[in-house]
Amino acid sequence: MPDQLTRRRVRSCESTRMRRPVGPLHVFLRHHAARTQVSALSGVRLPECFARVRAVDLRDAQRQSARLRAEAGRHGCTVFVDIEVLVDHDARTAMRAVEQLRQTSSASGAALRYAGTPRGLAGYIEDLHTLGIADGVTLLPLRAADNADRIINDVLPMLGLDIARLSA
Repeated sequence: MPDQLTRRRVRSCESTRMRRPVGPLHVFLRHHAARTQVSALSGVRLPECFARVRAVDLRDAQRQSARLRAEAGRHGCTVFVDIEVLVDHDARTAMRAVEQLRQTSSASGAALRYAGTPRGLAGYIEDLHTLGIADGVTLLPLRAADNADRIINDVLPMLGLDIARLSA
């Protein structure tokens, strides 16, 4: 069953921090000039066929995505992949933080997990989109420091998000 999100425009990154310090961030993607770019964030109206995939690995994500698209037929289906994320200034620090958390999966089941740098996460997201596995991602921060504000400021600009437009 798709998440029911209300239409809400983020007015500024500061207001995002106050409303939701830790929680999922839905990132819609599109191809533009042969690159994957952010087309929208959490508050947009969801398409009629929208599915979130929780996968144990990339192969599982690819299988689930292909199955959902095949079932939708010619009408198509928008597929998002859940990713538990922990970003830090270097990969070694991020991996140590994951070890300290000692989490093997989220409370609601297995999900892909990324621990590393903001640049690495942007590349991972771009790969999921370029390979046709996902039309977007739901980022699930593993710690408070990786809140939506940090991801918006440190990761999404590498995918073409214009932060100045969010503040307008």
